Amino acid sequence: MNEAQFLGCVSAFSDSLTGELNAGVTFLRRLEGERKGSAFAFEMKMDRHRYGALIILERWADLARAFAGHAELGVYQEMFDSAAARVEAARNVLERANQVVDAADHYGPEIIEACRMAFDTAAKIFEGEQAAAAKAAALGPMQPEEYREYRRVFLGDLGAR
Repeated sequence: MNEAQFLGCVSAFSDSLTGELNAGVTFLRRLEGERKGSAFAFEMKMDRHRYGALIILERWADLARAFAGHAELGVYQEMFDSAAARVEAARNVLERANQVVDAADHYGPEIIEACRMAFDTAAKIFEGEQAAAAKAAALGPMQPEEYREYRRVFLGDLGAR
């Protein structure tokens, strides 16, 4: 994997994870004050996003395992090499947040705030990826085809999960 290919993947990963975490908080806020089971449609959407974030993390870990030892990424090598450990840290944070939600009988403000903080923490773990994705996005259509192809492949794989 070269740098352009990695940046395509990191862009898709960063955008997808941020989207799932933000959507999870949005639906949690809509549930604030409600008892469990009283707003089933919102609960299903919130569940889709909170578990979707875990799926995205797993895909990022899969990519890191698959290309370990086969990636030449220059300034991004350390970010890539530490991906598995950071995925594990983010997964732990999100799983604890999920346990808090699952154990509650209603969606009180303390539950919403605890989850928002957990989601923010998970996102912060990947701030290097977010910065790399933002920098790559600034090039817009000047990105090489490899970037666009690997972004499409990563997003396609996520869609299939």
